[in-house]
Amino acid sequence: MSHFYTPTGKLVDGLREARKTNPPALPSPTTVLQLIKGEGLVRYFKKSMHEATATTPRKPEWTDKEFYEACERWADQHSQTARDKGLAFHKLIQEFHHAVVGAGPTPALTPVPDLAPVYDLYLRWYEKWVKRTVAVEQFVIGDGYAGREDHYAILQDGRSALIDIKTQDNKGKRFSFYFSWALQLGSYAGACPPELPSRKIDCIISIAVSSTGPAQLEAKVWPGEVSYYHGLFMGLLAIWREENQYWPTTTDRPVEALSV
Repeated sequence: MSHFYTPTGKLVDGLREARKTNPPALPSPTTVLQLIKGEGLVRYFKKSMHEATATTPRKPEWTDKEFYEACERWADQHSQTARDKGLAFHKLIQEFHHAVVGAGPTPALTPVPDLAPVYDLYLRWYEKWVKRTVAVEQFVIGDGYAGREDHYAILQDGRSALIDIKTQDNKGKRFSFYFSWALQLGSYAGACPPELPSRKIDCIISIAVSSTGPAQLEAKVWPGEVSYYHGLFMGLLAIWREENQYWPTTTDRPVEALSV
């Protein structure tokens, strides 16, 4: 489901409900980015179905349709397990970030002990590269969109950075860093908390961690200017507005073509 936010930070689910709010709710970056066919997601679905057909025993009396439905159930269960683990890891990292800014207790690993190895990798990365955390899950508003950024921090070298963590089933291989990740971070970099007129983000960083197999972590500082990624996102936002016929921040509408 697509997500929207009111200017005060209230979450609104779905475009239908967003149209009812006053003032109109703003689309989140992830909602806008749904316009892009996620290469990683498509690859994951294909791999899941391949694994399902290879590991699901076929009963002799099953039709092709029944076998397909059994494989689909297997893939759904596998996907849910991966989602649950990813959500648990993100929750753990958020708890850690809240703790280091004095907004929460020190996170415990007891509920999900299998996350301990990759969590330890992240703590070591944080200690090496991050000087301090400025904000966690902070609500920000851009020009026609709004959302919550994961982690706003100051690096050891003094640069300000927006950091986002993605879990990935990489099977022990190198991680794939998708360009849509940079667009998402660029959108947040071009936005500000409601109480701030402006701010400067020096760099954006994606961190990939393994969701299965041995614990792995890899970070990528996106090489372009932050404004480059933000500009590309704004172009995508313009297309999203046209596709959905929704302009929440202006009364102007595109001029309609004259009919013959």
